[in-house]
Amino acid sequence: MNRITPEALYRLLPAVHRLRDADEGEPLRALVAVLAREGAVVEENIEQLLDNLFIETCADWASPYIGGTIGYRALYEFEGADISNRAEVANTIGYRRRKGTAAVLEALARDVTGWPAHVVEFFQTTATCQHMNQVRPAHHLTPDLRDPLDLEPLGRAFDNISHTVDVRSIQQTRSRRSLGGKHNFANIGLFLWRLIPMPHIHVPATEWDGRRYLFDPLGAPRQLVNLPQPEQSITSISRPEHVPGDISRRTLHADPSLWYGPGRAFEIFVDDQPVPLAHIQACDLSNDGPGWNHSPHDAIPGNNAPVRVDPALGRIAFPLEEPGEVRTRFHAGFPARIGGGQYNRASTLKRHPGQTLIRYPSPDHPNLQSAIDAVAPTGGIVEITTSDVFAESLAIAVEPDVELILRAANNVRPILRPPAAIQITGGAESRIVLNGLVIEGFPIEILPTGDGESPKSMTLRHLTLIPGLAFTAAGDPQSPGATSLAVTTSGLELTIDRAICGPIRMHESTNADIRDSIVDAAALPARNSAEGLAISGPSGEGDPAGALTIVASTIIGRLFARSFPLVSNAILHARTTDGSAPVRALRRQQGCMRFSFVPQASVTPRRYRCQPQLAIDQAVATAEAKAGGSITAAERALIHSRILRRMRPGFEAQSASQPAYAQLRLASPLEIRTGASDEGEMGAFHLLAAPQREANLRIRLEEYLRFGLEAGIFYET
Repeated sequence: MNRITPEALYRLLPAVHRLRDADEGEPLRALVAVLAREGAVVEENIEQLLDNLFIETCADWASPYIGGTIGYRALYEFEGADISNRAEVANTIGYRRRKGTAAVLEALARDVTGWPAHVVEFFQTTATCQHMNQVRPAHHLTPDLRDPLDLEPLGRAFDNISHTVDVRSIQQTRSRRSLGGKHNFANIGLFLWRLIPMPHIHVPATEWDGRRYLFDPLGAPRQLVNLPQPEQSITSISRPEHVPGDISRRTLHADPSLWYGPGRAFEIFVDDQPVPLAHIQACDLSNDGPGWNHSPHDAIPGNNAPVRVDPALGRIAFPLEEPGEVRTRFHAGFPARIGGGQYNRASTLKRHPGQTLIRYPSPDHPNLQSAIDAVAPTGGIVEITTSDVFAESLAIAVEPDVELILRAANNVRPILRPPAAIQITGGAESRIVLNGLVIEGFPIEILPTGDGESPKSMTLRHLTLIPGLAFTAAGDPQSPGATSLAVTTSGLELTIDRAICGPIRMHESTNADIRDSIVDAAALPARNSAEGLAISGPSGEGDPAGALTIVASTIIGRLFARSFPLVSNAILHARTTDGSAPVRALRRQQGCMRFSFVPQASVTPRRYRCQPQLAIDQAVATAEAKAGGSITAAERALIHSRILRRMRPGFEAQSASQPAYAQLRLASPLEIRTGASDEGEMGAFHLLAAPQREANLRIRLEEYLRFGLEAGIFYET
């Protein structure tokens, strides 16, 4: 359809009117421009109405209506997750034609949850006596103990070893580590991968010495994960290369071409030239005293000088000292797109008309500080366009009533490694935004100017301030408990959105808004982080921070604040050993805590449906109803202690270098995993809506699972 433009519409008028209009200053042209603009709106609406007839092009709101024409039953809707029902509606007819097959169940699980899936029909791996008319030569009663590659996935999604029958219900088995209740003739297993394969594209490797390197530019050990490849047909069942599973040493050794190369899971470059596939050799490069196993190794003539790779630890060993620059492309798992990362942040990278934009690196600016100084007086944006490490001193000083934005370009993850703390100052009504960065080695300090002025606001969005400032070679915090963000100026409005941060020290007059983020006290060992001090005043113990608004976030460590205006859908994982309050507010009359985990003995504003107090109150009420009256103090104390032992969050990992960092265990109490205001999980990964995805999948299984079969859902990650 031709677009209605002001010029085209104006040319339709007779020439005599256009000539007269030109003599009078073209008021008619201005009127036609208004008509053309409104006509374009009508035209676009007509085109959208046509697009809404097709599931591939319709607006999101139209998907259920198209599904209604074929009897599609809508599922529970939830905000924040990056999935929709479009794919399921588009495939509904195809699913129904192949209803009950393993391929349909796998595709259905993938469309409904948005997670990669693999379906296992457990009758194929249940030990049986075979019928002589239907012999399955590959179906062995016992495994080959000399083949470690087949034994490696034992008990997991791609386990092909026969098991004895287990008549327990498969729906009672939730952990992939448990074999009970799986293997039976009527059982179907749906294995799901929740961790996202986060890309690290063309990043500098960390040099250990002249021969040895780490994939991770932060110097932490990284388990490499697969970049899922598309399946060949809709009737096929996924294989390991189709899901974002961990790459092991044995699987890499068995077939490097599945994991290495363009479009695959990882690749190594020397001076921007890829290392050939023939040179890649899987190897165990774990620690051997002060060195690595099987490293260094010598180049053997005629052996193509193998480059040894350990995918379990993210390590590389060259045969000789490598004079060129070593860069890598790899994928590592993480639960959600928060913190600095090479993912889509386009919605947060808006630019106002007339706003200055400087892209760095640039020949016009010798260093990053020069680019910042160029926009600081009048305001603007400094955008870093490469995923490099920038080891230079930085100081940001913003003039009054000016906004300065320092950000990473979309799908870029720059690492700032300054030799000293990044000091930020600003005049009255100034605004500073940091977006998409990773800051290593030193904290951010927000200071008053020489005249005592303070910025109006500071926003940290999609940012990583490494808990513990940096990682050791083992992935532990380099400086346990060290402050990541220090706010010594007064009257600041601090916003932390989808960020990962270490301990925060802030002035009592600071108002902080923390959303979809993780704040970690970063103790060593990690299990003691709950006893560390996560958020407090500038001097630490005994000094309160300002007003804290915490929404859908995970705080690991103790908190001491002036007030809590709102705490919602959050996990405050804190404990003390001396009997003091792990979470404490000076002003208890202000604010509210709702649908959150708040430790017992905390001094806080009023709580609404917070754990573990809610579970204690419900258990006491149940006991009183059963007894027909009040219960004794001893019975109350018994209920109290029993619930406190059980009702606490458990995390898959508490070290920021681990893939499942701050992800709730499946063994965590159901009251925490589904205790948010929308029946989602509490904490930073509330935005993933994991319980709602699982509930939707169970609803669909009732419709598509063949009669007589029973399905279980298992999480591989």
